[in-house]
Amino acid sequence: MNRPSVAARTTASPATEAVCAVIVTYHPDAGLADRIEKVIKQVGQIVIVDNGSQGAGLQQIRDVVDRLAVHLISNASNEGIARALNTGVRWAESRGYLWVLTLDQDSIVAADMVSSLLDVFHDDQFPEKVAVIGSNFRDKVSGRTLCDDMIRPASPSGCEMKTVLTSGSLVSVDAFRSIGGFREDFFVDCVDHEYCLRARSRGYRILMTAKVVMEHGLGVPTEHRLLWGKFGTSNHSPLRRYLMARNIMILVREYLDKEPAWIVRCLWIHSKSMLLVCLFEKQRISKVKGTIRGCIDGIMGRTRFSGD
Repeated sequence: MNRPSVAARTTASPATEAVCAVIVTYHPDAGLADRIEKVIKQVGQIVIVDNGSQGAGLQQIRDVVDRLAVHLISNASNEGIARALNTGVRWAESRGYLWVLTLDQDSIVAADMVSSLLDVFHDDQFPEKVAVIGSNFRDKVSGRTLCDDMIRPASPSGCEMKTVLTSGSLVSVDAFRSIGGFREDFFVDCVDHEYCLRARSRGYRILMTAKVVMEHGLGVPTEHRLLWGKFGTSNHSPLRRYLMARNIMILVREYLDKEPAWIVRCLWIHSKSMLLVCLFEKQRISKVKGTIRGCIDGIMGRTRFSGD
């Protein structure tokens, strides 16, 4: 495949055929095929990077590969979302794709998601500095959209952010090459935040659609009432609580001087989340212990971890 020069690739307006979707799977449910069908019409190619699925989940993936002709890269075990994303992006790069749409296996995309993401790029005044264009979505409990946390409006179609979620993000392959890929020792949590903060530290910009173009949930959300209102909890496992705390503390170490407002807000949100864990979630003691251990390891800079 003939690949355009770096200058042309960086400044050219991308089209849907220049976008490859990378979907990371791990024991997906029976709705995987339906969700992928909503994506396949919007991109030039889809690659699934599977993190060691077995049984019914693996059969779901094989059925999708056979029926929809998507490419499959199979890992023998769960290597984490960051390494899986890096594998998928590098596969797309080797095939000449300019942009990669990164998706979780359970995200539901709007029919115009990719065109909406591309509109943000087309409308931006400094497209050569765009590293990631994220998808806006509405929180099912609070009703807030992610653009409520924007730095500033970037155009009628988008806003500038400090970080966006990995799922639903359009990632520039050229910026990816320059920034260095997703941080694999983070394994899963805060992978998106770290990548965005690192991109910003290198002079890149993070954008997001003003329009809501995705349905997405964090963890297994449940809603609870307490005195003055309703609150949502994610019900993440003790292991995930460990990883969240550890990786957040690493970000504090590395970005407090560069992004102090973001760090303070992140710590506040995580503290509120832990309060809700103590009030409403199961395995409270294990989750608190995991959080404390994660904070200690993060402060010490320890990131050795093996997932299952």
